[in-house]
Amino acid sequence: MDNDKVERAINEGWYFFIDIVGASDPSLSILCQLEKIKKLKHIIENFLNSNYNPEIYKSFTGDGMLIVFLNYKFPIELSIEIHKRIDEHNIGFKDSEIIIVRIGIGFGSCLSFQDGVHKETAPWGHELVLSKRIMDLANPNQILLTDFAYQKIKNDFLLGKNDYCIHLFDKGKIAIKNHKELENIYSLYKENEYGNNTDIEIRLDIKPLIQSYKIDKNFINSLQNFCEERFEIIIKKFKELTNPLKGLEMSFISTGLIYKVLFENATDYISVTYLTPSEYWEIQNSEPVNLLRHHEKSLRKIKLSCSKKKRYRFLIKEKEKLSKDIQINQDSSLLFIKWHSENNVNLFNIDPDYINHILNKYSKIVHNVGIGLWYNKYVLQFGPIMEYTNNKDQYHPLKRRRFWLHSFESDTYVQSMQFFDELIKAAEEGKFIKIDHNFYNKITKL
Repeated sequence: MDNDKVERAINEGWYFFIDIVGASDPSLSILCQLEKIKKLKHIIENFLNSNYNPEIYKSFTGDGMLIVFLNYKFPIELSIEIHKRIDEHNIGFKDSEIIIVRIGIGFGSCLSFQDGVHKETAPWGHELVLSKRIMDLANPNQILLTDFAYQKIKNDFLLGKNDYCIHLFDKGKIAIKNHKELENIYSLYKENEYGNNTDIEIRLDIKPLIQSYKIDKNFINSLQNFCEERFEIIIKKFKELTNPLKGLEMSFISTGLIYKVLFENATDYISVTYLTPSEYWEIQNSEPVNLLRHHEKSLRKIKLSCSKKKRYRFLIKEKEKLSKDIQINQDSSLLFIKWHSENNVNLFNIDPDYINHILNKYSKIVHNVGIGLWYNKYVLQFGPIMEYTNNKDQYHPLKRRRFWLHSFESDTYVQSMQFFDELIKAAEEGKFIKIDHNFYNKITKL
């Protein structure tokens, strides 16, 4: 292994975890257990050797293995190869002798340390641990990917660099061990070839609850109190969210849940943002927010012909800054523009001076704050993204954002409707620059 590979591995990597389901079953002979382990190791070693050993780290874990790569191609192709080979191997064997595996794949940054076992430094980081956690949740022969890994692969897929996304399926938000927030998980699956696309079973761990309360006639009351306390916390949070004087400052992980609830239950949507295309796309794909994915799910439910209003998103940015952003970040900007085109969302640029002139008419709308309107439901205002030092992990700063939610009966909602009516009218009159493929091509050729 050359030094360049080692140095890069310290920063980030693709984490491949695998283990054999039931390999340590005491009803199996030790010889049978070892034969399964040897066969799996042989399959993996053949793949690595045939690809000129692309791994930057690997560690044997008894009936499983951790392998770290620099490119997502290798953990994906290795997963496919393993399923192909074990299917061939399992023909003719008894049920207790067949090999069944589960796989977890993730991507992210890591630090390194000397584990006292390997010559190379061992990696450690949040995404590495998350990859192991989702492998533990996998059903037999299931290949699971973290959300961060999926978004990285999806970006390249949209640019025509891979075709893996065709076989990646969203399994929803899943509870992960030792994680307070839910995590989106994806399944790699191709019918009759590899993977397992069954739903992931959600297990409720009530062991701590049982340990906290005595098992007697009052247990049911204790359980009810336990649940009600948590419902009260949720209700309180949403009351803070709808308090126009306070708003609610939330982490990006919690923000993802808010977006899911609001977007996927919308009847139609319009928004204005102060972010550039590349900034918007980075947030959407590099954080647990996944705002555009929730928006897209909502749009799929609504037939365009049934929508009373066209869909719009307005970017508030000086034309020079917008053009510079597109020139410097061509790939992410193109993906952002392409998304709006494919989902029939009109994308326009507005100069800040023009928007301020309109905003002055509406006291309930805060300047320099993004806003989203769901017709006949509610309006959401959200402040700038703030970063805080993370004392537990300096490489992953805490990101938070303040939100305000207003119902359709409020003055803020009424003013927001009037505000967007003005913007739409001006857009239809040709007063704003339309951001589409023609605009992108013109800017990138300068």
